[in-house]
Amino acid sequence: VEVRSAVPPDLPEIHIDADRMSQVLLNLYLNAIQAMDGGGTVEVKASRDEAKKCTKITVSDNGPGIPVQDRERIFDPYFTTKADGTGLGLAIVHKIIEAHGGEIDIEGGPGRGTEVTVTLTDAGGEDGDRV
Repeated sequence: VEVRSAVPPDLPEIHIDADRMSQVLLNLYLNAIQAMDGGGTVEVKASRDEAKKCTKITVSDNGPGIPVQDRERIFDPYFTTKADGTGLGLAIVHKIIEAHGGEIDIEGGPGRGTEVTVTLTDAGGEDGDRV
């Protein structure tokens, strides 16, 4: 697996719970890596939208993508398509992002890989650490 990142060095700090956000990113990385059974590329990008006062973090892979019939259920606890999965990874990610006042969006589909975008607004997570 090749990992590429594009994080601007001048990205401003935001209020988040650093430990919980690490868990979000770890779950997204593991899902991306596991989706690319034979290897591939994971890309991590971060950007800032000053007009909307938000920071976006995107994790994408070039795996097989999420089947259309599974898209509505991917954030449901215990829903998994993996033989050894618990179905808790994306459910936990979703709850953490919600607790930060953010949003999570998943794009892609069969044959196109998957792109997960986490949007964190400046108003979210004010009791967390600045990271």
